[in-house]
Order: sequence, then structure tokens, then C-alpha cells
Amino acid sequence: MPRITELEIREIRKVSVICPFYNEEMIIKNAIEIMVKHLERSGLDWELVLVNDGSTDRSLEILTGLTNNNNRVKIISYGINQGRGYALKMGINYAQGDVIITTEIDLSWGEDIIAKIVSKFKEIPKLDVVIASPNLPGGGYKNVPWKRIFISRLGNQIIRFLFTRKITMNTGMTRGYRREVIQKLYTDEKGKEFNLEVLLKLDALGFRIAEIPAILEWREHKFLSDNKQKRKSSSHISKLITSHLNFAVFANPIRYFWFFAFVCFLASLGFISVAIYRFFSGKVAIFIGLIGLFLGIFSLLFFGFGILTAQNKKILLELWRIKINDQ
Repeated sequence: MPRITELEIREIRKVSVICPFYNEEMIIKNAIEIMVKHLERSGLDWELVLVNDGSTDRSLEILTGLTNNNNRVKIISYGINQGRGYALKMGINYAQGDVIITTEIDLSWGEDIIAKIVSKFKEIPKLDVVIASPNLPGGGYKNVPWKRIFISRLGNQIIRFLFTRKITMNTGMTRGYRREVIQKLYTDEKGKEFNLEVLLKLDALGFRIAEIPAILEWREHKFLSDNKQKRKSSSHISKLITSHLNFAVFANPIRYFWFFAFVCFLASLGFISVAIYRFFSGKVAIFIGLIGLFLGIFSLLFFGFGILTAQNKKILLELWRIKINDQ
């Protein structure tokens, strides 16, 4: 696919930072004050787009009082919770920066993550996407429960097997995008699967994706107001695992259709060979031969499904290209 822009050097004049939030009244005051402070010190021309995803607590009220006098901080708000993907897309569509960075409002990827992502774009101007990953050398986890680390790493390994080996952090939200790339990308997912959908389409369309090492730290204790209890996580682990695996399984099925076809073909050859040997040895061979025949039929079926999947992927790619060009 031809690049949306073929410029060797793509200037970054302005950076947009998108932070969705839902019921974050316990941390939002301190988190936003620290984020704005670091953006002001960054030397970048920036805007901060905060997306209120239908909060039912005092998050929006607190935030409005904090940001009234700062015209670089924009608030998008709607009354009904729609999901992280919907909130991210709302912020992305609103953003004006040459690079759009999406990240958590609690600064869990570090106070310098925005500067690091921008530096990667400047280092390699041809990049379209930069992803923060704790799974690269130099990255990692801090103050994160071992169960969450295990689930995250296992989930990303499974997704890499089903999807692509090129990316070590498929599910993370903290990323930078070229505005002309992400704003033109058509997406359907409203939940956290949005991050997977974006990577699936951008990778399939041939956009340039890179990762940088980053430390993921649970640091809400640094932002909680006095006398506040620990906030509850908005993630339901079992639901999150199920939805992400379901998306990954159907993202690139051609891999395991042809894998199953190959395995069934080898097993069919094995059973048929044994059946032929038993036949010439004067032993009963019909049942083993039938098993080999059925495995051969399954091999052809899986191979056929693989061909249909490959054709379907080509059609989808063409539709995605059309939607990008129509934007």
C-alpha cells in the first residue's frame, strides 16, 4: 500500500495527548496536575484531551474546576459509559496534533513516556506507530501484582502466536500515532479490544510499527487524596481475557487452518501407510485405512478453509484501504 505521506522527514509541530477516564475522582486532581506540569516542561507544543466516558462520580466536576484557566486542556464528555475504545476514538478524532499519544490518566507508564514516544518518532521519522512495551529489554513492571503480570505476559504471548510475532505488547493503550494514519482508520470496537483492532488493521495495511521499552507501574497511591480508600479497578479480568482471546482467534485464522491441514495430512499419510503395510501382511487394515481417509478429508477441508480465509483477508484489506481513502 502506498504511504499516506512519503516524506522522509515528517515534522512534529504539535502533540496531542488523549486520556480517557471513568470514575476517577480519587486520583484525577493530582494526576492531571502532574501531567500538565510535565507537559509544560517538555518543550513541546501540546494539547491534552481528556475524555469523560460517562463518569457517575465527581470526576468531571473536579476536572472542570482544575482546567478552566488552561486553554491547552480540552474536555470531551458524554453521559453514558461507552467503553475505552469509544472514548479513545472520540479523543483521536478531536485531536489536532501531528502525533497523537493515548495513555492512562494515572501516568502508570511514567511521567516521561510522552517525551520518549515523541523522541522515537524523531529518531525514525518514517514510523507510523510507537508502542510502549514492558516486555522489551529495559521495560518491566513495578508494584503490579504478580497475577496481573502473569496474565498480561501470557495473554500477549498467546495473542502474538495467533496474531503477529512482531509486537510484544498488543493490548496496551499507551501508544503514539501519526495523526494522518489513526484518524483515517475505520474501527468498530468500543471496548478495550479497540487496541487490538487498531494494531491488526495497521499491521495488515503495512504501516510501520515500533516499540520502546517502558516501565508499567501501579502508582495510584501517589495520587490518592488524603483519607481516600483504594480505588477499584475497572477491569474485569475474566471478561477481559475472554474478549481479547476471542478477538485474537478470529483476527488471523489462516494460521491454524493451514496448521491443522498440515497435521491432518501427515496423520493421514501415517495411517494409510500402516493400513497398506497391514494389508500386504494379511492383517485387517480397513479400519486404519478409513481413519486415514477421514483425516485426509479433514486435511482438505482445513486447507479449503485456509484458502477462503486468505481471500477474505484480501477483501477486508481492500475495504479498509477504501475507507481510509474516503476519509
